[in-house]
Amino acid sequence: MLRHGLVDRIRLLSYPVALGQGKPFFAPGEQHELELISATPFTNGVLGMEYVPANTK
Repeated sequence: MLRHGLVDRIRLLSYPVALGQGKPFFAPGEQHELELISATPFTNGVLGMEYVPANTK
């Protein structure tokens, strides 16, 4: 959907846990230019991040 310009924002939550390898968000070798527009730390250690595709500005 990103490669076709159908996504205007991506919101991610990052949890401070190390459990080995996780499930990748993008396919191996797939790259997208994203711009971080906000980052909000929460008291429990979670970090909320919001990105927009770099080509939408």
